[in-house]
Amino acid sequence: MHGIRKFTRRLRIHHYVAFAAILAIGIFNAVTALAPVFQQRELEKNIALSFEKWWQEEGVPRFKTIGLPVNDSARAVEFEQYRERVLSAGKSFDVEERLKSKRKEFREWWEIGGGKEEYIAEHGTYPKEAQFEKELYKFLKSYRDQFPRYAMAFIPKDGEYGRLLTSWLLFPSWASFIVFAIFFLFAFAKLCDRWGVIITTASFFALALFGGCVIDVLTSTSFFKPYVTERYMGASIALAFLLGATAFDSDKANVSKLVRGTAISGLVLDFAANWFVNPGIFAPVAFASVPFFALGALAGIKMPKRRKSLSEQRKDALETRMQRTAQRNIPAERRTKTREKIDEGFSAAQRGNFDTAKVCLHQAMTALLQEQPLDHETLKKTAERMVNPNLYIDVPSTQWLEWGGTAKSRGCIEAALSLLEKGLALEKDPKIARRALYTIGEIRIRYGIEPEEGRQRLEKVIELDDKDLLATQAKKLLGKANS
Repeated sequence: MHGIRKFTRRLRIHHYVAFAAILAIGIFNAVTALAPVFQQRELEKNIALSFEKWWQEEGVPRFKTIGLPVNDSARAVEFEQYRERVLSAGKSFDVEERLKSKRKEFREWWEIGGGKEEYIAEHGTYPKEAQFEKELYKFLKSYRDQFPRYAMAFIPKDGEYGRLLTSWLLFPSWASFIVFAIFFLFAFAKLCDRWGVIITTASFFALALFGGCVIDVLTSTSFFKPYVTERYMGASIALAFLLGATAFDSDKANVSKLVRGTAISGLVLDFAANWFVNPGIFAPVAFASVPFFALGALAGIKMPKRRKSLSEQRKDALETRMQRTAQRNIPAERRTKTREKIDEGFSAAQRGNFDTAKVCLHQAMTALLQEQPLDHETLKKTAERMVNPNLYIDVPSTQWLEWGGTAKSRGCIEAALSLLEKGLALEKDPKIARRALYTIGEIRIRYGIEPEEGRQRLEKVIELDDKDLLATQAKKLLGKANS
């Protein structure tokens, strides 16, 4: 979930617009491609139902009357003839099937319906087969243009270049659309960061239109001429250009191996779809996508980067600082800084600058006591130097006692004794001083550091007040020490 939230925070309005556009194109292709299929299935179902009714009510009695056998083979032959009659009447929703019927219909009109005579009257010459094919093509074209997937596609032979504005919205197969949807969004997101939304979008549309012109030129050659009457759809050439630009940059460090590999994979998959899945005219499309990938790579290297907005510059600066911080050894830097503070504090004291010495040594001692792991030796030496009577720094007695208590809890006993003794010597409050006496006595007895001095401290605690809990604890310690 955290990864998803992090990803969505990076999305901008143009990413959502691009996704919505791709989704809308997919829905449009689905409707235009599948609607005739569903309609044809419904027609076939109705044909089967109507034939079954006719067969039971009329067909079987007729066959029996004339003495023909009523069996499955006879039924199958009759059904095929019945289906053929319905479809030949122009009721099919399959455009290609309708075109076959239209070819047959035009041939009949041409030969016996007065088509040749009409041509002779209009042109003054007897038509040959070439003239028939030309007139047939014009007739079929006027019929095909009634359907969106034909009317919006670009056919090189027709030369209707206005259809380049709509041909890229159509896709010849689901394989082509899926490859386009995934890798267009990938390339669009990458290039918008590098070039900006306007240049990236303009580049795509320019190449989408220019791609049709390239196919027009290729189909005029002898090698690709058989495809001149077929429909060109999709935006493979524009996609190849964007993927090439995504895969290469003037600074190689800006394009990771994953990004480059993904872009090249997109080109390979789109090439495979055009070569192996899509019909004939997409062979020149596959051929053209390779040089346009190279052209995109050149654009990726040469195209200047867009200027980043102020907010983006601030964000990049913040990310850079965070990366540098992540790479730093913060604990080691703090330890070094603490020791620098210690040296600075004692140096300032030697120069007689005791205010600076007080600030530096106060910060250093606090930091030393917080280190993980605790540097016992440095803490001990620093405490011994700080409690020296010749070091004239004004630190409150409570601060010395607090430091001493922390040192004791962290297990640095020598430093704790030095700091507690210093605080005791300065403390004026009898209650606080009595608590310090007890702590010092406890440490000396428990750890065997001048235990006789510790007994005297505990006896003093009892002498000052022998009825409270502190006195009771002192008596127990003395009892254990004497036993």
